[in-house]
Amino acid sequence: MSSKTISLKEETYERLRREKAEDESFSDVIDRFLNEEEHPLYGLVGLAEDDEVERIREESRSFREDVDGRIDPENQVEQ
Repeated sequence: MSSKTISLKEETYERLRREKAEDESFSDVIDRFLNEEEHPLYGLVGLAEDDEVERIREESRSFREDVDGRIDPENQVEQ
């Protein structure tokens, strides 16, 4: 079987290494990820009602603005 050499960022290599089972090659790990037919979170689509999703989005936005304001008070978003 032929092979190719590729360059990876150190961080990417470490992520692959952590995902690699003892009996897997790096090619096996990459194939496993590329062959996944759907993202594991797709099963969550449609579980929440639209109004609940909007409430979560608003709380998330508010939380991010609060954190951003604490990190950099000069750039705090006016509400």
